[in-house]
Amino acid sequence: MADEITFSGLSSTGGRISAVLSALVRQQLYDATDLRSVMTLIPWSAVGSDKMDITLDAIPGAFAEASSETSGGIVNSAYTTSKFSLQVARYARQYQVTDLFGISGGPIDIDSVVNKLVEGAGLTMTDLLCNLFPSLTNSVGSTGVDLDVDTIYDALFQLNTENASGPYTAVLQAQQMNDFRSSLRSETGALQFREATAETLQSRGPGYQGDFLGIRFYQSDSVTKINTNEDYSGAMFVDGCFAYTMAPVRALQSYIPQDNILVDANEILVELDRDAGNAMSTCIANMYPSVVEAEDERGVEIVSDV
Repeated sequence: MADEITFSGLSSTGGRISAVLSALVRQQLYDATDLRSVMTLIPWSAVGSDKMDITLDAIPGAFAEASSETSGGIVNSAYTTSKFSLQVARYARQYQVTDLFGISGGPIDIDSVVNKLVEGAGLTMTDLLCNLFPSLTNSVGSTGVDLDVDTIYDALFQLNTENASGPYTAVLQAQQMNDFRSSLRSETGALQFREATAETLQSRGPGYQGDFLGIRFYQSDSVTKINTNEDYSGAMFVDGCFAYTMAPVRALQSYIPQDNILVDANEILVELDRDAGNAMSTCIANMYPSVVEAEDERGVEIVSDV
């Protein structure tokens, strides 16, 4: 036989191609944990400055007994306040695409690129929070030792000593979470770890792992390494330990051409920068956040082996 029409024959002469790009796009694995919900939001209200000071009010004290019924004998008490500062700074990310990228089409288009920039805002805030854990004064756990249930109790006891009551949040690296779950296997009694359900994931977001002793456990790959990369620095804290602000980017609209703005999401602005001479367009995302440790006594670092 001769002149058969075959796939291999047409593939070599342009009648067929070796592979067709499917229109279906699957998401690659990544850690989407956004920890803004476990921090205190301070609305941005600074005028004429990139820095905003927040006052921590004085601690009340018990009354003293008067020296007699008719005379006071009472001295003035100090009214001692403190403060923390939120100073916003620019954080940015950009992708540059060619005109041929747009002309050729495909399942990954300019909208996909812009969406990735918007999704990166939450990841940035998580990074900024986790970077603060090593600065907490109080610490539990030991270098080179796996995280266990006893260390979690130590963190609870430390917070209780500081009068830092719940709700409690623990943020751990994946290996720390694995070691904690492994330690739980030897525990007996009524206490148990309640794994995250579909409902709790929906309300608390990605990264939420479950609840133990009233502690909300989150897992994040943003947890940093310390001690020459020998240990992880997780943390347990109560509400008010960390605070954040995000300067609204709507203030930028007055001097950015409206046609250049691709996304104005209040917290993040995505704009287009056109390089016609090289047939390229750059999608640039800007945000102006600040994350700080508001009150040190409300948190404790959790150190354990990598």
